[in-house]
Amino acid sequence: MSVLKKEFIDRMAETGGITKKAAREGLELFIETLMDCMDEDEKVMIKGFGRFEMRTVKERKGRMPLGGEDCIVPEHRKMKFFVSREVAKRMRKIEGEYIDE
Repeated sequence: MSVLKKEFIDRMAETGGITKKAAREGLELFIETLMDCMDEDEKVMIKGFGRFEMRTVKERKGRMPLGGEDCIVPEHRKMKFFVSREVAKRMRKIEGEYIDE
């Protein structure tokens, strides 16, 4: 199940005891600031959550989805997210694979 932006904002407002408007503005500010940092090729590290950074993906051979003919996928930039140990540990616990490290 996916949580849409509106639903996420509703949860933020409810959990944080703030208005939906304040939650929406906070989320939009976070996204805008993150994008500004990515434009400047800066890593964004949020302790206990993870790290965002831009990576260069090298040019490679590909195949067109329609028709199947070969093509070249050009070099491009891509945003990557790496989860923190705390988040990874929590996800393993939720999935029933919890190992105390």
